[in-house]
Amino acid sequence: MLDSRLSLAAALYAPCDLGADIGTDHALLPCHLLRENICRSMLLCDVSPKALRHAEASVRRYHLEARARLCLADGLDALDAAGQCCGCVSIMGMGGDTLSGILRRGAARLRGAVLVLSAHTEQPLVRQAIADIGYHLTAERLCLAAGRYYILWRAEPGEAAPSPEAIRYGELLFEEPAPLLSGYLDHRLQVLEARRQGLLSGAGPADTAAVDADIAFYAERRRRIP
Repeated sequence: MLDSRLSLAAALYAPCDLGADIGTDHALLPCHLLRENICRSMLLCDVSPKALRHAEASVRRYHLEARARLCLADGLDALDAAGQCCGCVSIMGMGGDTLSGILRRGAARLRGAVLVLSAHTEQPLVRQAIADIGYHLTAERLCLAAGRYYILWRAEPGEAAPSPEAIRYGELLFEEPAPLLSGYLDHRLQVLEARRQGLLSGAGPADTAAVDADIAFYAERRRRIP
């Protein structure tokens, strides 16, 4: 059974003949996509031999050997082994700096694939990379899993010019249902206020301008929710 984060990723996935999961680890998402016939076949990729052994165990557990191909490769280099265009590519479970680097280095290999993405940190870097490789966001969704908020994106080919505010904070994100969004905004305000207090308690003068701007943005968004 998938947790709420992977369930949301599966809901965002574009049904296709061939999908790819980059950084697959235990391969829970691609195995679900195959079992539910969202994808006819999947390329399961990781840079770690240990992770691929975990993925292979999951594939065997669900008797999916004929529909899953394991590939030891770095990032989107794995798509060279597909032999055909992937309809959808998921990249999750890593920091924003790593994910944005994967997108930039491997953009030419995507060949129009729909993207399902999630980064644990530095989300603005990912939004900027999405725009820079000629993609645009069609969904930006929140979920709460194991007490932690996650942002998931679906991106498709097509030029866009997101504003600096949309890059930093998101845009479609604020269309989320009020209960989940209000909890996320309260969480962000708590984190930012703690960061601000940490800066003020340090030795020497503290530059809190950036944190203050973030607090003001999230506080204003929070006030819009009853």
